[in-house]
Amino acid sequence: MEMYLTYHKVLDKLEQFQQNYCCLNSFGYGNLVDFGKNVSGQTVTYPYLFVVPLSVSYDQNTTTYQLSTIFADRLNENLDNEKDAVSDMSLAARQLLSEIWRGNLQDYFDAPLPVNGQPFMERFNDYVAGVALDLNLIVYEDINACEQWIVVTPSVTPSLTPTMTPSPTINFTPTQTPSNTSTPTVTPTLTSTPQVTPTPSSTPTTDNPAGLGALWWIDFTDASTLSLSGSFVASATDKISNVVFTADTGSGGGPLYSSTGYLGISGDVRTNATQLRNDGSSYGSSFTEYTWFGRVYDDVVSQRGGKIIVGTNNNDPWPSGQAFMLMIDPNTGPSPVWRFQNRGNSGVVQVNTDITFSAWTDIAMRSYNSGSDLVLEVWENGSVISSGTNASDSAMTVNLPIFSLMFDGGIDFNTEQFFFDRKLTNGEMNQMFTYLTNKY
Repeated sequence: MEMYLTYHKVLDKLEQFQQNYCCLNSFGYGNLVDFGKNVSGQTVTYPYLFVVPLSVSYDQNTTTYQLSTIFADRLNENLDNEKDAVSDMSLAARQLLSEIWRGNLQDYFDAPLPVNGQPFMERFNDYVAGVALDLNLIVYEDINACEQWIVVTPSVTPSLTPTMTPSPTINFTPTQTPSNTSTPTVTPTLTSTPQVTPTPSSTPTTDNPAGLGALWWIDFTDASTLSLSGSFVASATDKISNVVFTADTGSGGGPLYSSTGYLGISGDVRTNATQLRNDGSSYGSSFTEYTWFGRVYDDVVSQRGGKIIVGTNNNDPWPSGQAFMLMIDPNTGPSPVWRFQNRGNSGVVQVNTDITFSAWTDIAMRSYNSGSDLVLEVWENGSVISSGTNASDSAMTVNLPIFSLMFDGGIDFNTEQFFFDRKLTNGEMNQMFTYLTNKY
């Protein structure tokens, strides 16, 4: 068994499998949003193997790479080859397992059995069908600080030597014509370097939640921020301040997680499980005005009444300190509606509205004081669709806030949420909706 197999080589071996297998024409890897591209970034030729890296787990003598390997074939316009596509891709997935256990890949890594695969049909923009196989590839390597790094040192030394050599040459020959001739060739190289520097530093200022100064940002499409316990999310790490939102102990262990996505969206979480929440001392700030964003999906036909987000004042525990909430209310009107709620110092502003059902949608809550009135707005896909006002009341000040995600019952889906402890401007609201639109 070959030891010290790198992540790069693991992907190379999977690509070699694709090249050697008769019924797979292309290979790609990356986030699921990149599905449909090969390793060169070009459009793929189906059938197609796409690898989504999920996590890396390090043990004393092993490293485990958790991957979702998607075997996909293009569907005909009349969809008459759905069963054939799933069957053929299932055989390809089984062939990969055979190569790991008894074939050309058995000397590189192990894959514990049984392995779960999820058949799918009519997914992605290309309308494909196949099987998504969840793999744990085990590589054997011990914890050894010396073994891996011995070969790296010589490669660094020669790269430093030539860069220092021309420096004294230029200093000692300033008056000679050849030296002057070479000087301009050096100058453009130096002047081009600072021109590159401002470009990356200025680009990401407002194109994501961190760039606009969000308080926290939980992204279930980013597997590197998640800790899983079986099929449940045990914890999710805030991408801005690294605060860990953990699941309550008890049955369920956290929201259900799908690495292959729901309706083609990478990485989603389902409610009807215990909540994820931060510790009360995690965010030392206090706020009265706020803006919250979420990408959500409600399937209408399942159990109703699920809460997506609850914000609580740590000094005044739930429910009396419930600062704001978003939920599906099954008891309002002739049919369930979305209920948005914000607490003031003397009352509650509540907005009931029918945002989109049975489809992914981007929504936001914005709460702020307008003169002596407390205002709560509901936004969907970049526009205000409902609002409410509590006259002569101001928002409750929240100290050391606790945020509970995927709270309570219901069967609703969510890909990410982020929160600002201030009122965003209309322009900033549009920037964040544009971020979500571009990403999904």
